[in-house]
Amino acid sequence: MLVLGFAVAEYKLFPYQYVTQLREFVMWKPEAAPDVPTRKKLLSQMGFADALFVYNTELPPAVWAETRPVNLPDAGSNRENPQVYIGAGQEDGYRAVFGAMDFNDSFWGGVLIGPDASVIHTWNLSTEHLPLNTKPDPAKNMYGLALLPDGSVIYTMGEDGGGIVRVDACGDVLWSLEGLYHHTISMSEHNDYFWTWEGLHTATHPKVLKVDARSGKILQTIDMKDVMLKNDTVHIFDIRQNAITQKDIHDVSHANDIDELTAAQAAEFPRFSAGDLLLSYRNLNLVFVIDPQSLKIKWWRIGAANRQHDADWESGAITTFSNNMSGARRGHSDIVRIDPDTLQHEVIVDGKDYAMFSVINARQNLTDYGTRMITSSTQGWALELDSVGELVFTYINTYNAERETSLHLSEAYRLKPDFFSHRFWQECNP
Repeated sequence: MLVLGFAVAEYKLFPYQYVTQLREFVMWKPEAAPDVPTRKKLLSQMGFADALFVYNTELPPAVWAETRPVNLPDAGSNRENPQVYIGAGQEDGYRAVFGAMDFNDSFWGGVLIGPDASVIHTWNLSTEHLPLNTKPDPAKNMYGLALLPDGSVIYTMGEDGGGIVRVDACGDVLWSLEGLYHHTISMSEHNDYFWTWEGLHTATHPKVLKVDARSGKILQTIDMKDVMLKNDTVHIFDIRQNAITQKDIHDVSHANDIDELTAAQAAEFPRFSAGDLLLSYRNLNLVFVIDPQSLKIKWWRIGAANRQHDADWESGAITTFSNNMSGARRGHSDIVRIDPDTLQHEVIVDGKDYAMFSVINARQNLTDYGTRMITSSTQGWALELDSVGELVFTYINTYNAERETSLHLSEAYRLKPDFFSHRFWQECNP
């Protein structure tokens, strides 16, 4: 039996496929809930909305006290209205928040919040209609989306959605790209194309795809194995490889972000060029930069953040959301700034000051107002901080206010009044 078992595993003989499927289910650790028991996995597979994506917010009472409930159109009966706070003098522009909205017509979606803190538009986002779809939406994780000036949204549901979808502002599908994609829809400077990851997020050497935003046509594919082979004197991808067997451990890299250096930013980064890609490998605590044409690794840094997400080019530095899934700072997440020239890093937002902790996922970006919008995914909390660290906006994706529970959030933006090309919300909701 021992020999038979070895042969099945080594040569992938029958019933290897079914054994691995069972193993994947038992070991499955959904992005939004890495320690999910089997009971919840089964519930999520059957499509129960609250199986995976409801959390205890663990927010300070003062944060709840500042907010007020706002009406969420088409909200499902299981959830309560979200709680919103906008600080005095911070009403200008719009905020858009995306995540597990639990609408009547879709589990995932987005809301557009006006200057008066009211919800003025909603997006219903689903991939259940795609041919390669294998699971109901409540069993997926919408992590990877972009909001465009015409009000359209490009999004993916990890590998389980079976593709990438672009819908217009009113929710009609413009195109779908079949395949397996995950973690990011990273737009170019002029929104004419975007970057994403192809394949399983557990792949040792994933593929980077450049996709035309207007048609969904694939423009370029970069196999990260080729990047490794092209840079044979840079040894950053085999750190978690067994020294004896030379096999990588499961989910060795966990690629999770791509950010292209724009022409407008390039002057702040003299050692890099417009078009260079900043990449994030969560499980290696690694951020690095490649030239997408030559595949040269131009810069890398390991250990400045713990299981980071959303690495960005920002004012001559690189910033990222340090989840702190393990180690001495576990229990609160930080925003970390890395100087690419000196390799020095510093915590610029200490999560302990805000009781902010997202075990996985999460996003952060510097807005056009000089504020920082942060999405603490597994608290269901979007928070915006001004330049001195004062909280100027809160969105709690409330599930049950009395129990202080919330639904998962994927992304949040603050947008200038002229960001949108037209008032699509008046056309979609006449």
